[in-house]
Amino acid sequence: MESSLYMENNSPLILIADDDKSTRIVLKLILQQDGYQILEVENGEQCLSTYKQYQPDMVLLDAMMPVMDGFTCCEKLQNISSDLFPVPVLMITGLDDKESVDKAFTVGATDYITKPIHPPVLRQRLRRMLKAHAAEKALRESEYKYRSVVNNLKEVIFQINLEGELTFLNPAWQKITGFSVQESLGSNFVDFIHPSDRQWYLGYNRILINSNSIQKYTPDCCYQLRYLHDNGSIGWFEIYACPMFTPDNKLIGISGTLNDITEIKRQELYQKAEYNITRVLAESDNLQEATPKIIRSICQSIDWEMGELWSINYQKNVLEPIANWYPSVKEFADFHKLTQTITFQPGIGLPGIVWDKNEPLWIDNLMTDAHWQRVEIAEQIGLKSGFAVPINSGEEKLGVMTFFSRETKHYDTDLLHFMVTVCSQIGQFIKRKQAEEESQCRTSMLQSELEQAAKYVASLLPNPTNIAVDIEQQFIPSSQLGGDIFDYYWLDENHLVLYLVDVAGHGVRSALLSVSILNLLRTQSLSNTDFYQPASVLTELNKVFQMDEENGDNYFTIWYGVYNTSTKKIVYSCAGHPPAILLIPSATELSVQQLSTDNIAIGLLPDIDFCQDTFILPDDSKLYIFSDGVYEVNQDNGKIWGLDAFMELLKHHQSHNSTLENVLKYIQNLNHKGVLEDDFSLLQLNVK
Repeated sequence: MESSLYMENNSPLILIADDDKSTRIVLKLILQQDGYQILEVENGEQCLSTYKQYQPDMVLLDAMMPVMDGFTCCEKLQNISSDLFPVPVLMITGLDDKESVDKAFTVGATDYITKPIHPPVLRQRLRRMLKAHAAEKALRESEYKYRSVVNNLKEVIFQINLEGELTFLNPAWQKITGFSVQESLGSNFVDFIHPSDRQWYLGYNRILINSNSIQKYTPDCCYQLRYLHDNGSIGWFEIYACPMFTPDNKLIGISGTLNDITEIKRQELYQKAEYNITRVLAESDNLQEATPKIIRSICQSIDWEMGELWSINYQKNVLEPIANWYPSVKEFADFHKLTQTITFQPGIGLPGIVWDKNEPLWIDNLMTDAHWQRVEIAEQIGLKSGFAVPINSGEEKLGVMTFFSRETKHYDTDLLHFMVTVCSQIGQFIKRKQAEEESQCRTSMLQSELEQAAKYVASLLPNPTNIAVDIEQQFIPSSQLGGDIFDYYWLDENHLVLYLVDVAGHGVRSALLSVSILNLLRTQSLSNTDFYQPASVLTELNKVFQMDEENGDNYFTIWYGVYNTSTKKIVYSCAGHPPAILLIPSATELSVQQLSTDNIAIGLLPDIDFCQDTFILPDDSKLYIFSDGVYEVNQDNGKIWGLDAFMELLKHHQSHNSTLENVLKYIQNLNHKGVLEDDFSLLQLNVK
């Protein structure tokens, strides 16, 4: 505890210990003239107790005193003063023999002065000793603060000599590596580095050691490598190192810092692995293609030698091998061969236990664990540790992944947590691919059925070779099963029915409706209908086929005509359908006549009376009946081709005597998708 006097005045406090009162008075007067604060006692014991109470800056100590002499007191003063800040002692003695002087220095005196005391000499000695003490105190405070900082740093401070031996380490070394500082000092630093990274470390050291003098630019190195923990695990250091030189420029070693970046590195590796796995899953079409890539990516990211994926066969109630990965196929050939021939039941072996318990399992030592069944062959290739993680999708168990290492690796919570996340991704991938395969299978079956239905619809169409009238036709179904259908047949030897139906929508329902219409008309099964009169036919069809909530868009358009081959008169009715186009030749150019009536589509409204019209077909004219799929074609410019353009094409077609097939090819080339989006139905009646 400091004195109140010393607390009020920052001038040095000096303790005088002398049994001679007159000497104390003289010393006090001399020192007070120089501004010093004074404490005085008359023997060694009082000196010790006063020192403990006031902690003076300096002690003037008489060598010969009663109760306790100055030599004994000086020695005890050094024992009770701070190791960091030992008190300076000026021994005052009348003895000037060499033995007494040596004894004074032996017990810890800083200097000595003989009686009688000369004030100038005393003042000079005091100033020198106090100045030296202040400088030493400042230096020791600086060293203490530096050592305190070094000892409390979370990063390792290290020094090695030219032989690579550790000469200095702070306490952070033991906190990070598990090895004590005392055990490690004198050891070669390379022994604590992962074997695979030692050549890398030595290469950087050679760069630094070859710096044999202090230059304007001193080389330094910053790099990362793996280190060995005392428990056998592996961590990552980021090393910053530079050469050490003596004041005379002599290279004596390397110093630097070691930052533990194990967690940062682990997260980087996990993020990279997760990214690679996500990319593989996104780019893969099936599990067989994706699995080896996934296992390889995981093994390389987490530094494990091999991995396996097992799938559950619920019919046999076993785990079966799906895929695996090894760094060397030749080296692991026997292990691979054995693995491909075995299966695991629930609760049996490492994969079976994980399947049964549905939770990860870690084995530090495969050779001594009862769960491990492939002991002999695993021992041949040096496998030591392993773990397994279940693959699930929700509550459904799908499989197990297993991984093995040639290094002893201890339970790693973070790694298992990462692998649980990865296996969840794989489980979702498996279920998604299973759903896609099932969907593709159903789609394939449906497409096959639709193709069969389309062939059936096409088989119902009339064959132009079976009728004694010059009729051409082109029918190309769209990519989907559509609702177009047409027919022509004789009512008697002079009257020919021609019609074309376009049912709304696509698919089986539309096709079935078109077939129903064809059957009704072909068999003339409509009641109360005069089939020679198109309006009568359409009116009755409208009664039979009405839209309702159950059937949805159950309506269709139709162009229906009855052609008298003797009189060449055609009676026709059009219900929401494109007009028939009649091309009439003349001496100068073709004229165009549209044959249509103002009727709504069949099925939209009940109790509608349909109208009809007539026209005489001139000789050598051509009548075209078609659906809207012929001209509603998407072009490259995004516009619909249109009816007017189609009529111009027909005029060009007739003037150049090209075939109906050429018309089809031209229209197909217009479609920028290459596939017609609607049925293409086109009839051509050549009037003779």
